[in-house]
Amino acid sequence: MKALLLILVLFLISVLPASAANTSQVEGTGPARIVELYSDIKSFDVTVYSTQPEENLTIEASLVRPGRGTEEVIASQEFLTGSLPADTRVTKVGFWEIRNAERGAYTLKIRLLEQGQVLSESEYDFVYGSNSASRLQVNDLVPNSEGITVVLSPNQASLFDIEYMLVDGHDIIYRARTEKESLTSIPEAFSASWGSLLENNKEYTGRVKVQVYSPNRGFVASTENFTARDDAEITDIYEDETGASATVLGRSQVPFEGSLVFSVHKVQETSGRGSSVFVESAREKVPVLLNDDDETVEVAWRERLTEGVYRLEIELIGNDGDIIERRETIIESDLSPSNTSNVSSGAGNEASDENGGNGTPGFSIVAGVAGLAMVFALFRKLH
Repeated sequence: MKALLLILVLFLISVLPASAANTSQVEGTGPARIVELYSDIKSFDVTVYSTQPEENLTIEASLVRPGRGTEEVIASQEFLTGSLPADTRVTKVGFWEIRNAERGAYTLKIRLLEQGQVLSESEYDFVYGSNSASRLQVNDLVPNSEGITVVLSPNQASLFDIEYMLVDGHDIIYRARTEKESLTSIPEAFSASWGSLLENNKEYTGRVKVQVYSPNRGFVASTENFTARDDAEITDIYEDETGASATVLGRSQVPFEGSLVFSVHKVQETSGRGSSVFVESAREKVPVLLNDDDETVEVAWRERLTEGVYRLEIELIGNDGDIIERRETIIESDLSPSNTSNVSSGAGNEASDENGGNGTPGFSIVAGVAGLAMVFALFRKLH
């Protein structure tokens, strides 16, 4: 019987999942709890789960440097969770500002509180500046108003997942994930576009978190701040003596609500740029654009441009009234002033030809039909 009991205990130990070596957690009695942690020397994230809706719980974070019998708190902060929906994992992000960080072991300690009462707490251990090289390293990270690009280089052939995060304060307002990416021997760039609208002139943080599976589950993270700007570019233009058009392509997740200004100047000298005389300008609003959206805007001149060479200047004006791009081209017209007057009066001459000349066609047809009808009626009466 004792042997059977011993076998049962050994079986249970073998099938129970092992906890991560660098993470420990103490559960509270409340419905909300910490389910996942990560930290390095620059940033951390904490994932909270609740079985019922919660409002504005407090996350208390401390970065601790273990010592001999004592712990040194390197940095600490606290912030509110905001709204926590029921049965939903919500991740919050925090950032450390550690100057002249020392190599060695660190511990992230997180407590989840409600009105001072601890609902859940957890710890995450990591080593900064370790001599043991990671299988992957971040060479460069560039977030901007379009999206985010990270350059990774492998120390060994690796298979990994990448999580891209757009962070506003402590909130992840957009995240995307690609799985089973691979690198063998040379660096490579990986990118993602933001799927969320951005506010013009506002600062955000771009963050990537790379998970490598082998030989042990490990993470590499990197963050970089950027200021969102409205942006667009002119990709195509068309011009002649009657008008012009420009195609504008959006280059930002800040809604572009700018305009195009078309200005025509007649060149006085045929050689070189020469001097020019202003003829006219037109300003048209560009339809609202986001990243990779494009629209074509057209304008017509008040009068067709007569014979000569003209300089066309097109300015793309941004949301704040700044000039984002300026393009110049040439319009060459062979339309003489006499041709212009003939063109403008041609429609009236055609109309008079139709109604005048050798008679009115409409009247002749009506008279002929009426005559035939009278003859037909007289013929029937005689018979």
